[in-house]
Amino acid sequence: MQEKFDYDVVIVGAGPAGAVLAQKVAKENHDVALLDMKPREKIGDKVCGDGISASYFDRIEIPHPTGDELAMVMEASDVMSPDCEGVLKVYGKGYTINRLPFGQRLVSDAIKAGAHLMDKSQATGPIIRDNSIVGVTYIDKRTHEKKKITGRVIVDASGIIAVIRNKVPENILLENKVDRFDIAAAYRRIVSFDEAIKWTVKSVLIYLNQWYAPGGYVWIFPKGEKVANIGLGVQPIKGAPNPAALLKLFEKDWEIKPKEIIHEGGWNVPVRRPLAQIAANGLVLVGDAASQANPMHGGGIGHAMLAAYMASKTINKALESEDGTITLEELWGYPVEYMRSNGAKTAALEPIKLLLQGLSNDEINFIIKSKLITGEQLLDIESNPKRGVGVIKKVSLLVKNLRRIKLMNRLRIAANYYYGIYNLFKSYPENPKELAEWNRKVMGIIQESKEKLWRNPLQWAAKI
Repeated sequence: MQEKFDYDVVIVGAGPAGAVLAQKVAKENHDVALLDMKPREKIGDKVCGDGISASYFDRIEIPHPTGDELAMVMEASDVMSPDCEGVLKVYGKGYTINRLPFGQRLVSDAIKAGAHLMDKSQATGPIIRDNSIVGVTYIDKRTHEKKKITGRVIVDASGIIAVIRNKVPENILLENKVDRFDIAAAYRRIVSFDEAIKWTVKSVLIYLNQWYAPGGYVWIFPKGEKVANIGLGVQPIKGAPNPAALLKLFEKDWEIKPKEIIHEGGWNVPVRRPLAQIAANGLVLVGDAASQANPMHGGGIGHAMLAAYMASKTINKALESEDGTITLEELWGYPVEYMRSNGAKTAALEPIKLLLQGLSNDEINFIIKSKLITGEQLLDIESNPKRGVGVIKKVSLLVKNLRRIKLMNRLRIAANYYYGIYNLFKSYPENPKELAEWNRKVMGIIQESKEKLWRNPLQWAAKI
């Protein structure tokens, strides 16, 4: 007897990844349930850096932000040295957005496409049967009842809490936990001023300084002529200072005196390569639940939506069958497509992140102020590893000529690991049975990268 499911697809989390996936699947006339613990009117209200590249919207075929969603149009990112005397300008159109109206629009689009939104529904874990994920347990926050819902595909889009993934046993998922070493702890405030902000409103500011942001960076993202998102992220290893306290120190030293604090709060972001396995029998992972944010800066909105778009294509095709739970083999097209494209580019950045976390302020000043690298070359490192590896090797030669031999050696090592991981992800296995061996090779490079590139950034941090 064929098993009957409540829905074709059950998506946990109505953030950008979950909402985009729900819209893309529902519009193909599949039954979609979209669960979120927040009430309908609060979906999208999230602590965030609020920045996103404009390129994602055309790639995933959804409208660009306008109206209340759009705070500012950005033309570039300015990467500033610790002593504030050097700047790398990286050109590229982007937006600072207002998360609540942006999130509301994405959810509205999903509902219009036919998705069934179940707000105030707090997922508590997966329902597992015969090594397949067949449903979700949740608490109805209106009645406080414990309930169940089943689906042919379950999607964990619940962010870094990964409420489904974290409770899936290791015999189903190769990885289900993210180490604290691979997380950025961030704190930010959205503030307004009496006068126009003193930083350019057409560029986001990325300030590298291990004193204020050990293992991370400080940012100032304009959201209007007199409004800005100001925050920082740190590597939350043992002994790390509180990011909220560091932000207060930074604002004091920079004499930032806002008229009003519009919103503030902290959150965590995974900053590592994507999880090795982002699909299983009846299960798909997207967004932060799959560790798909950029390892260097933690930006994840665009990456999450792009992954959801790719996942929707595989899910829609798989749902054409009339059988029960969608199998790992039927879902495997999504991991292969994602890992060999966007996943390969972001994974390659992990050794670069480890290198940056281990640079002293003096070394960062030297690299930026000596004009060893241009903004265009920095963009190549982030988005085009085939060119980026040449950039890093060229910089290492220039560093050698300036007699910074230790730094030169670390740059060369980073270049090799950067391109090595990229090539591994470009050859992500077609057969899921080969995944364990593939991951063993990835872990070998990652471990060597940590041993040879990372230095504890807390040695340069402010003592709070």
